[in-house]
Amino acid sequence: MNRTRPVLKLVFAFNMVVLVLLAFSYPFLEPGSESYVAATITLALSLIMLALVAILTYTGFDAFDTF
Repeated sequence: MNRTRPVLKLVFAFNMVVLVLLAFSYPFLEPGSESYVAATITLALSLIMLALVAILTYTGFDAFDTF
């Protein structure tokens, strides 16, 4: 978990930046437009990644562990 935690922190930080940018731009998007659909898909993927980061952090999964 020593090398996995910094990677998870980086993924978490990237997702938070994306979510903040979406929060500012979402009110200005027209529902049904291509930009709206792309923003919605990005929102869903970011939330899935945040859930995955939370699960991996909670379970203590070590991606760089030797097999």
